[in-house]
Amino acid sequence: MIKIQASASKGWLHQEAGFKFEKRYYFDPEYRWDQDHAIDQYLAERFPHYPIYNMESNLGQIEHTLEKQIIVGGIQPNLIIGLAAGADFFCDPDKDSDISIRPLESLLHHPDKLPSVQSFLESSLIKGFDAQIAELKATKPDYRIIPPYFWDTSGRATIHGFITTSMKLFGEDIFLLMIDDPDLVREIHGWITDVYRALIDHYSKLADLPATAVHVGECTGTLLSPDQYHDFIVPFANRMGNEIGGLRWHSCGDSNHLLEPLSEVDTLKILDTGSKTSVANIREEFGNTIEVNVAPPVDVLLERSDPNDIERWLDETLDGNDGGPLKIVHHLEPGYSLDANLRMHDLLDAKGLVPKARRAKI
Repeated sequence: MIKIQASASKGWLHQEAGFKFEKRYYFDPEYRWDQDHAIDQYLAERFPHYPIYNMESNLGQIEHTLEKQIIVGGIQPNLIIGLAAGADFFCDPDKDSDISIRPLESLLHHPDKLPSVQSFLESSLIKGFDAQIAELKATKPDYRIIPPYFWDTSGRATIHGFITTSMKLFGEDIFLLMIDDPDLVREIHGWITDVYRALIDHYSKLADLPATAVHVGECTGTLLSPDQYHDFIVPFANRMGNEIGGLRWHSCGDSNHLLEPLSEVDTLKILDTGSKTSVANIREEFGNTIEVNVAPPVDVLLERSDPNDIERWLDETLDGNDGGPLKIVHHLEPGYSLDANLRMHDLLDAKGLVPKARRAKI
């Protein structure tokens, strides 16, 4: 089965329609709902025949998205941990939000001083989100609350991967420690797993949204060797998957060298990877047992790209997929060719693989 889904970035929405993503958007769920609803209407009018939606890039699933769902704490997973640990929050009207760099750098060599899991649950940030959920339950009982670490009603939780989170919180020295003190890295990654697990459990119960699966965004993992991935990533991936549910694993860029260690992830259900990873190689390693999610390479989407490049990429991807379950995901960004993005949908429709249609939120 072939699927395709697209989303529009904050930068593109700001450039094209003037939407601004300021601090209130992230911390006032009712304000966010109003703005998201306006964006939904804009995209439906701009792209009446194309499945291009307003949702967090590559995380939300339109088939599990309701018109009356209200997002609380819609901030990227490792940023929430950083903020709860004392980092500063930054946002620009035309960009994704971020936090101050390396908020836990001073604790890198002192794992005994890392914040306890309970301290996160008792932080003012988490308590604030908790209060918003309680208020919305009382004042908007007909709305489905989507809590932090979730993006739709499916129950698929979202975290950043273990090396991605440790680098964000502690800095690049985490890579040197893989050689100098590997047990310390394992201890830190175990702590990260504990924190994510506790926050997912907390919000799953608080919002009455059972956790059914986990998206793991291991964006930094491509910097590791296969042996490092085996030692510092796979054990924690298996723990998360075995305790919660099947994993959707995101690995940016060229991940061909990581396919073997990824095959050791027991509960891997979906591999979401950058376009430099060979779909044919994925099928050779996994067969058709998992779903592959893949994005087109940036160079075929840019305004200066050859109009035929996207067709060549699509044909190569479909050939390499060998009939397995495949989802193509793409994200409208400033500087991208709109024609190239839309052409993928037109080509899939012309091939009789995916009818060109827009799905309304339920």
